[in-house]
Amino acid sequence: MIDPISALAIASAAVGQIKSLLSAGRDASNALSSFAGALSDINYSAEKAKDPPFYKSFSGSYEKEAANAFIAKQKVDALKKDLEVMIMYTYGMKGLEDYKNTIRTMKAQREKHEYRKKEMIDAMISWGVGFLIVAVTVAFAGYGLYLLGQNQGKW
Repeated sequence: MIDPISALAIASAAVGQIKSLLSAGRDASNALSSFAGALSDINYSAEKAKDPPFYKSFSGSYEKEAANAFIAKQKVDALKKDLEVMIMYTYGMKGLEDYKNTIRTMKAQREKHEYRKKEMIDAMISWGVGFLIVAVTVAFAGYGLYLLGQNQGKW
């Protein structure tokens, strides 16, 4: 997965390629694939911005990531509508439905593989930070009890 701003740049370039290829009457499948991947990345970033991991709130980058995801989502939605109109005029309603089905299939595959990996990494970081906090708390409590016992002469 890439950041939403880079994905937006890829989507814009792909739509430009698609327009030129379709107007020349050539196959635009590679550009459509590139656009679909960027669209999927942007949608995923927008979803993750709604419910970020707790450690992101400490870095202060959460607000920036959420803003970037929102802006990219708005722009890519406009590109998507423009692309759908272009596909409909070039290939008709059947072509548009085929395109939408292809997008759905690619999105499902991408979510299943790539995004699951990202979610697992986020979960490991969250659990690791949580374990570290618990371990440090237990260590400080144990050390405090040791000092209390030593002060009272119990050991």
